[in-house]
Amino acid sequence: MPSPHRHDGPVPPVPPVGAQALYDDGTWADAVVRCANAAAGSAATLTARPLRDRPGALLCGSCDLDTRPLLRAALGVVTRIPGPVVHLDLSAVAFLDPAAVAALVQANATVTGQGRRLLLHHPPYSLRKLVEMFPDECAALEVAA
Repeated sequence: MPSPHRHDGPVPPVPPVGAQALYDDGTWADAVVRCANAAAGSAATLTARPLRDRPGALLCGSCDLDTRPLLRAALGVVTRIPGPVVHLDLSAVAFLDPAAVAALVQANATVTGQGRRLLLHHPPYSLRKLVEMFPDECAALEVAA
């Protein structure tokens, strides 16, 4: 019997240059996305690691102009994690700029369009402030209590 975390559909597209998806034993539960800015001399990094206790990922780093394409690649992997609820732990995210929040809104729309939910945990201060500033645009984001 195949693993309940195995992707049975078509093979997902390869993440863009600068993002690398690694799959251990072909299971989504062990997917890791490591992103590093390819620009010379830049130390901007972003990682997404699988959560071991539920379907989802732990996002680590800063989400700003330097890591914008990398965040989109990481969220692309996160939206393909199976389950009725996909959890995104933001406790290790130092900062989310408005474009990063827009990427979260887009990822949420993707998951919602599949009949599932994206649940955000431990949002950083920057996300909470942007939600206050743009309540209508961020209304679809669901944050765990």
